Amino acid sequence: MRKTSTAYRNPAPAITRLRPWWKKGGWLLLLAAGCAPTGSPVPVPPPDDGSSATAAAASIGAPLYEAQPAPQFPPLRVGPEPIIIPNCFVQYEERQQVSAEVDGRIELLAAPLTRRPDGRYEWPRPDGPPILYDPEHPHPNIVFHPRDPQRQYPYWRLQEGDFVQAGQTVCLLDDQLIQTRREAAEKNRLAALEVREQAQKGADFAQRKIDLYKNNPDVIPQSTILDDRIMLSRFLENLAQVNQQIVKAEQELKEADLLIQKHRVTATVSGIIRNIARWPGEYVRAGEKILEIQSTDKVRLEGQLDVQYAARLRRHMTVSVEPTLPTAPLMTLSAHRQPVAGVAVSGHAERPLVVSVGLDGTAVVWDPNLSQVAERSSLGHNLPHPAPVRSVACTPPGAPRQLVVTGAEDGRLRIWDIDDPEHLPAQPKVEAEPPHVTGIGFVAISPDGRYAASAAGREVWLWALPSGERLYALPPDHRDTVTSLAFNPQGQLVTASRDRTLKVWKLGREGAALTRTLEHRAGLLDVLGLSPDGARVLFDHDKSRLDLLHLDSGQTVGQVINFSPNLGFATLALFQPQTLPAELPPEQWPPYTLATVGGEGDLKGTVQLWHLPRSGGRAAEIARLIPPGRVAITAAAFSPPAATPFFVLGTDKGTVHLWTLPKAPPHRQEGRIVTIDAADPRSVTVRVEMDNRTLRLLDKSTATVIVPPPDKLP
Repeated sequence: MRKTSTAYRNPAPAITRLRPWWKKGGWLLLLAAGCAPTGSPVPVPPPDDGSSATAAAASIGAPLYEAQPAPQFPPLRVGPEPIIIPNCFVQYEERQQVSAEVDGRIELLAAPLTRRPDGRYEWPRPDGPPILYDPEHPHPNIVFHPRDPQRQYPYWRLQEGDFVQAGQTVCLLDDQLIQTRREAAEKNRLAALEVREQAQKGADFAQRKIDLYKNNPDVIPQSTILDDRIMLSRFLENLAQVNQQIVKAEQELKEADLLIQKHRVTATVSGIIRNIARWPGEYVRAGEKILEIQSTDKVRLEGQLDVQYAARLRRHMTVSVEPTLPTAPLMTLSAHRQPVAGVAVSGHAERPLVVSVGLDGTAVVWDPNLSQVAERSSLGHNLPHPAPVRSVACTPPGAPRQLVVTGAEDGRLRIWDIDDPEHLPAQPKVEAEPPHVTGIGFVAISPDGRYAASAAGREVWLWALPSGERLYALPPDHRDTVTSLAFNPQGQLVTASRDRTLKVWKLGREGAALTRTLEHRAGLLDVLGLSPDGARVLFDHDKSRLDLLHLDSGQTVGQVINFSPNLGFATLALFQPQTLPAELPPEQWPPYTLATVGGEGDLKGTVQLWHLPRSGGRAAEIARLIPPGRVAITAAAFSPPAATPFFVLGTDKGTVHLWTLPKAPPHRQEGRIVTIDAADPRSVTVRVEMDNRTLRLLDKSTATVIVPPPDKLP
């Protein structure tokens, strides 16, 4: 890391400063510079008085735009580190082998639809909205029982992959014989109840007569009293017999109901149907497998950990789980015939537009229409270019006008006015002069939307917006192509180059001064993000590690580490723009959201989203965005802070994909360690169990387990 202070406005003043130095014998250094390899910058000696920083500040003039102070975050607390167990495999261990309890023929392999309070039926789905039953246009998977001619009770035909709930019927066997027995038992019960009612009436009548005779013993003959007593005993005997018949009939009903229930096979776990072994129309015997349900309510995570950390683990410890959550794009635009070279999002508050540029000479402006406004069209509008377009940037929210700045292979910077989304231009507002001698590989716009920077080879030029007036060029201090530019709110410009350095420039109205050079990059990423508050910058340390640097000091304060061997960092890493409440102190600001691109083989074209604490520390992966086809990603951009934040990327196949992003941070997931087993002399196998009813993690997916540091050091 090297800190310098070099001012630059244009080449002429630099030559002027060389003259007195030449007279003092500086010809030896000039001779050495002449022998240097082609393209090496000529060193500019410091002023004679030695006050290089003061001279640099004076030579660049007033700040280019109003600078804001950098936020001050509390220092990172130093203490015990958590244990990271990466690449843990998710396993569904609980399964139900659904078998027949009785012999029978399968009538339906289906589950009943749920009846809503409004009387309509629906089939709930864990991964989407429920499917409503429409009698006029029923879903092809909705069926009815063969003995339901009125079609009153709809069922959902089950297939492998369908999700069922515990307690839900999944299979119906032919129960006609049992239903017949039940009907007979019910008839016997009803008949016995009627007989009991008549017998009870007769017994009550006989008892009343006998009670009457007791009050008049001298009037009623003894023979009549005896006959009535015999009649009462017969009625009571009939009641006893009919009660036995009722008990028998009710027992037969219970047995029939139990057998009917055994003909309706139910799920005992909630999960996904796997491996259907029997189909409707087939005969099964008791105990034979019909299908299998893989429970998803609980999962077990299994990972390997170096043996030296095993002493810090305990069974039943609570750990944090960071699952891998692959997500497909919400929408795709196929408007380019060649690779997409750049994407940007406009600063329209209510209607941000996406601009994608390609090597086929197209610059397509399209409306994602995430608010689903009926009269809006998502068809793209082309901003025509006579040459391949290699870079694009949009003015941020709050800029005087919403502009698009494009850089093309012909070296020209073009400025387009898209302030009115309903009337997009057919011609650029300005074609800036002069053009670069090579194609413009990157453009960036200042936070106030009044200035732009362009990079073409080693050249970096500053421009005024919207006039397109060239202000000045940065000194050619980079020894190779400049690949990315980023303004920050503190009035600085950060440049990244293939010479494996990052350079920080202080911008003035008359020139720029180099204030810091960050060296020894791995050079794997062309685009390295600058945090929206301007305090942090990313630095590619190696294929699996990005460092978060304090921009002013150059010190490493945090890290983003990829533990997967097939997910190395490449191409770009970006911060999501954020709007924070002014009354919120910096120590309470939420973490940065970061997007990185990488992947090889089956993971090619993977975008990882991370949360990275502002004060520093370890980044946590929160999601993975995977475009279809596993294609190489060439460009990406976040939307400005909006009602529906989104992320957009371009590929080498000419496609543009868009994802919406969650507004709130994900909930912390927890599990507990259930086993710690020695795998070999160098590692242990750690198994963690966690509830899966919310996340619905897939079997054989991956996650990272975080074991918290101990409260006290030993």
